[in-house]
Amino acid sequence: MKPSIPFKGLKEALHRGAIYLAFITTVSVAYASDASSSGNFFRDWLTQTNGVTYGWFGLAEPLKSYGLKVTGEAKEVFFGQVSGGLPNQPRSNWDGEVKLKFQYDFEPIFGIKGLTAESNWRDRFGGSPQFTTGTYNIFNPTQLTSGTGVRILTQQIEYTTPNKAFTINLGWENPYEQFLQQPLSKMFENNAITSAKGIGGTAGPGIIVVNPSANAGGNPPGSQPSAKYPTYQGSYNFKNSPVPWGSTYVAWGGTLKIRPIKQVYIQSGLYLAISGTGDTLGTQYTPTSVYPYTAVPSSYLGTFKTSGQSVPYVNGKGQVVGSQNVGWVPQYNNNHGFNFQGAPKFSPNTHNLGTGATSASSDRNATSKTKPYKQGSRFNATSPYNPGNNGSYSQNGLYNVNEIGWEPKFGKSQLEGKYALGSYIWGQNNYSYTPTAFTPSSDNTVSYGARKPVQTQENQVTWGLYLQADQLLFREKSDDPAKLSKQGLYSFNEFTFTPPQNNQLPFYFQSGLVYKGPIPHRDEDSVGVALGAGFYSSYYNQYIDSQNQQLQYNYGTPNNAPIPDGPTQYQANGTTNSSSTIYVNGKKKGTTTPKSVTQQQQGTALKDAYAYLPHFSSTEVIEGFYNIQLNKWASIKPGVQYIINPAGNGTIGNEWILQVVAKVAF
Repeated sequence: MKPSIPFKGLKEALHRGAIYLAFITTVSVAYASDASSSGNFFRDWLTQTNGVTYGWFGLAEPLKSYGLKVTGEAKEVFFGQVSGGLPNQPRSNWDGEVKLKFQYDFEPIFGIKGLTAESNWRDRFGGSPQFTTGTYNIFNPTQLTSGTGVRILTQQIEYTTPNKAFTINLGWENPYEQFLQQPLSKMFENNAITSAKGIGGTAGPGIIVVNPSANAGGNPPGSQPSAKYPTYQGSYNFKNSPVPWGSTYVAWGGTLKIRPIKQVYIQSGLYLAISGTGDTLGTQYTPTSVYPYTAVPSSYLGTFKTSGQSVPYVNGKGQVVGSQNVGWVPQYNNNHGFNFQGAPKFSPNTHNLGTGATSASSDRNATSKTKPYKQGSRFNATSPYNPGNNGSYSQNGLYNVNEIGWEPKFGKSQLEGKYALGSYIWGQNNYSYTPTAFTPSSDNTVSYGARKPVQTQENQVTWGLYLQADQLLFREKSDDPAKLSKQGLYSFNEFTFTPPQNNQLPFYFQSGLVYKGPIPHRDEDSVGVALGAGFYSSYYNQYIDSQNQQLQYNYGTPNNAPIPDGPTQYQANGTTNSSSTIYVNGKKKGTTTPKSVTQQQQGTALKDAYAYLPHFSSTEVIEGFYNIQLNKWASIKPGVQYIINPAGNGTIGNEWILQVVAKVAF
């Protein structure tokens, strides 16, 4: 869960109050002011171009004469979930954003034409409609839940030649702000369309980190193995960072852009690839983390997990049979963009790094509470002890983005277009989803933790391609023959690809239409509709299958046949620890061999298993809006989103979301 922030409610209330006041004043004065009255303050305020602050209270022009320009924007969005979604979450969510930009031109005082410096800052706050929709991160109904709180953004210095043929910038940068620029897409609210554009899906199942000092019997790390407590390699999949394609990421780097001819450009950027720069939000119970896929009752769907939380557990028939400790859960984390030193050194908590959570005293196998590396019972959550680094792999690398574009103007109407081909390389280690294999211990004896196959193919980078095609399709005639009209029908399109072996969502495309000036005498209004669609990897589904089909016993032991049906977490009611002692319903029942326990399992437990995790297919979002431009600095935009297969695996029904966006410029 997010930590409480002092005066957060007061800050949000003041921000919303300022926007509401601006809108009320704008609408009322627009109709009540006397247009024939010279010097009317309200009329001037409504028609000026420097924003709601009236040109920063008259300081904008004096500051500009010294080279400093200050601009800003405040945005407030309401999301109302009409259908679908997860329970135990609010159906209505408010989200807000305030942005400030300081730009300094070196020409007025220093006489250097084309040299500028800029500083960008942002504050985001509000609810999280994604927790209600249950969507995959890319299809979040809004991008405003990323990088919450006050955040430092791009801080750079830039030089452009007078003929615009050469541009270079250096500093604390974000390639998202310079590549794949598609202004029309930013008129929409769904994160897939306006921001992510299919780039940045989860890259692989994680980085495997092995703890060779861990042992099955709970001896201190580094102790000598014995016949009673054979060694095993405790391991954990640390989450690796996806490509951070969004407004939140910043890192040291630079960008070079060259125009060999007026309509063609080539640009390339090289930056530091810093892992873990995004938020780590509260971990939510999703449809596949509750019954019938796990032992957590379905009533917990949509609620949040917390470390050490005690919840009931159910058997394969959905009957509550006890309680369990969910183990360690990642906590909320946000670096607010001040990671100037890069990612910290990776420091796994090797003492606690094991293969499963410790069972609580109320669990069926009560002995494990004194053995920190012991596998929990089948009813126990599979979360390990805190593995360190908030469960994420910490690493630095290089981040390269390249793009070549053509910006033609067709016909007498000068129909503008933009056609671009780009590529990116995110220099972070990751693993492919396949192949997978059961692994023995380093000494080729029993591998205590190897009940599931693990990924074996490591990769050094994540890469991808994107194609952009934007075109003005029709332009209305202008009342002024000397000027081209902005009214007309615009289109935007984009497609992205990344290798399906390494990414959950390797294929994505979006296509949209926006008509500017759709109604007579409302030339600044606009109406738009867009479709975004992502298609999941077959390799990812193969990985899911491998995780579904576990062994009844650890790799290398007798009778270690795969479990025929269900689940991702499984161990029989009668379990065996490393000394082959059987516990049934928490009571010691003597000792036995794996063969006799297998017979017991085949007789009873296998009839009481959970379901396999389902395959992923695709997710689509359709969004429409009508933007009412009240004046040059204020607008209100009602809209709607329809999300098809939000979770991507058929576990959540289609969703309707109504939204209203209010925006003012400073």
